Amino acid sequence: MIQLSKRLRSTLGGIGLFLALVTMSAAALHGASDPHAFRKASYQISSRGFRVGELKSMMQPVVRDGQRLVRFEANTSIDAGFLFFALRSISYEEALVGEAGTVGYRRSETENGRTRSVEAQFFPNHVTLIVREVDSLRMVTIPRAHFDFTTMDCPEATIVREGEQLEIRLLDLAQARVVTRRYRWLKTEAVTIGRRTIHCRIVDFEDSDDNCRRWIARDGIGVIIARQEGQGKSGSYVLQMTSLEGG
Repeated sequence: MIQLSKRLRSTLGGIGLFLALVTMSAAALHGASDPHAFRKASYQISSRGFRVGELKSMMQPVVRDGQRLVRFEANTSIDAGFLFFALRSISYEEALVGEAGTVGYRRSETENGRTRSVEAQFFPNHVTLIVREVDSLRMVTIPRAHFDFTTMDCPEATIVREGEQLEIRLLDLAQARVVTRRYRWLKTEAVTIGRRTIHCRIVDFEDSDDNCRRWIARDGIGVIIARQEGQGKSGSYVLQMTSLEGG
């Protein structure tokens, strides 16, 4: 749902997470009994005017143990080679989100030959994140009282009107920490993807790591991210939806 951070390296390396951001609507959860409901999207990732990667995502309503959920998965590949910087990264991300928020999350990635994975276990009063990096393992426990949303919940979709601002404590699942993030709904704009016109709200957000602008909209499954522009200390990137199927 894409982790824009302080350096271009981590900006590009974490792109999958921002596309993983999903917010449930009543229509989405009622549609969980429809086995044909789904959404597939493809994105192009560019930096400094060059195409450096792609992202493919899928969302589908499911029923687990009688609970209506939406399952999300994303595959991201990046191959960026500049004189001052090189990154080759492949990542996979998967999440389950219900009416009360995220209930399952895992992510794995290989970046320039180094592997890393994160798995989140959700309990009534806390979230435990298991982080594996090369030969090390650490567990981080975060009380639910310490955050308002996770990065999978797309809190900017809860803003009511243009010009409104929102400040929240956000649990960054990929980085296993809580940050304070500020959002502002700037305006509404129509975006064309193939033959479809999507009316998006343009939202700016920032925290200690990230500075982004995002074009989002809702459909019957969740939140669509049509475009995202990110800025880090060492550079910027653009993530642009190129195709949308289902929804």
